[in-house]
Amino acid sequence: MRPGFHSKRPRSNRSNPRRGPSNNRSNSLDSNGPDVKVRGNANQICEKYQSLARDATSSGDRVMAENYLQHAEHYQRIVNANGSAQRTDRAAQPPASGEAQPTADDVAE
Repeated sequence: MRPGFHSKRPRSNRSNPRRGPSNNRSNSLDSNGPDVKVRGNANQICEKYQSLARDATSSGDRVMAENYLQHAEHYQRIVNANGSAQRTDRAAQPPASGEAQPTADDVAE
C-alpha cells in the first residue's frame, strides 16, 4: 500500500454491533408467489394470500387455493415468530414507573 492511503472498508465481515437487532415485523417483504408478486409486511402478505385462496376456492380451483393457503401459513408463522419475540422483549423490559409491579398474590390468582 502507498503511504498515507487509508482504506475505508471495515477490516472484518461482521455487521455493525452498534446497530442492534432489526425489527422484522415492520420490514417490507417481497413474496414471489405462484403467479403473483405480493409486497408488504408479513401480516399483509398473509392476509393477501388468504384472500387469493378464497377467490380460488370460489372459482373452483382447489389446487391453487391450497397453494395460496400454504403460502399464507408460511407468513402466519413469521407473524407468530415476530410476535413471540416482541413479547419476550417486553417481558425483559422493566415496567414504567407508573405501572404496578405484579406480586406473588397476583400470579397465584
